[in-house]
Amino acid sequence: MNQIKLHYLVGDVHQGGHDVYRVALNNRILLDAAGAFQLTVVSDDRRLRDVDFDTWFAGGMIEDCDAVIFNCGNYRFNTRAEQQVLENGVAGGKGFVFLHGDHPCYWVEAGMEPWPEVEKMAMLMWREPTSHGDYGNHHITIRSHTHPITRGLADFDTRDEVFCTMKNIHNVPFTTLATAYSDPAVISRHAMPGTGCDEPIALVGRYGLGRTYNQVLGHVWPYYTGHGLGENTMASFSPRPFRQMFVRGCEWAATGRVELTADFDGEAILV
Repeated sequence: MNQIKLHYLVGDVHQGGHDVYRVALNNRILLDAAGAFQLTVVSDDRRLRDVDFDTWFAGGMIEDCDAVIFNCGNYRFNTRAEQQVLENGVAGGKGFVFLHGDHPCYWVEAGMEPWPEVEKMAMLMWREPTSHGDYGNHHITIRSHTHPITRGLADFDTRDEVFCTMKNIHNVPFTTLATAYSDPAVISRHAMPGTGCDEPIALVGRYGLGRTYNQVLGHVWPYYTGHGLGENTMASFSPRPFRQMFVRGCEWAATGRVELTADFDGEAILV
């Protein structure tokens, strides 16, 4: 069976806070270990890229992929011409995978230029009064045992950052695959208590003909801020079910099935 053509869009590498460089390196390791993907990393960072954004846009390269991973923050995609490349591609059937840390992007109230269509693709976004507690220990509950991404996976524990009360700005339909409990007894260093709710951490939907997957977990910061021990490590990528969900999510977004990666056990040595 042919490999899935996956384009990984990495931007805002130096200014966005989250260590998208390290995340991209390790996601590549996971995707290569799964053996199902032909991966092209699109970035203006020479350390990462297979191709730069100018080449990707000018060559209409989105037409030659099955799905894109969006980890751009507010980098590029700030002109209508660039935005329409992604909008038309996903609406026409390309899969869309949205990663942790991009959720506040294109936020008008924070002084950013709006992009409603990416908000629809992502389904849930960081908008007031969204918050998170400190990076720490969380129990993840699988809510859908029939969806291809989570079929056969058990609940698991992780060390990560959980976003609370994210907003479905455009009221797009979605399905929650997994949740994390936000404990109200836990007060963050920002004096924010947990919500007492089960917060979505993996969700799927549609944008036109394209399948969309939002991976809310996966916090990696480039240095320790006092926000939680381990936030500057790959600890959030340690649980094998988390790795399996990411890899399966990429296949599902691209094809609507999980066949090539169904047996991937998450085994890989990360850096």
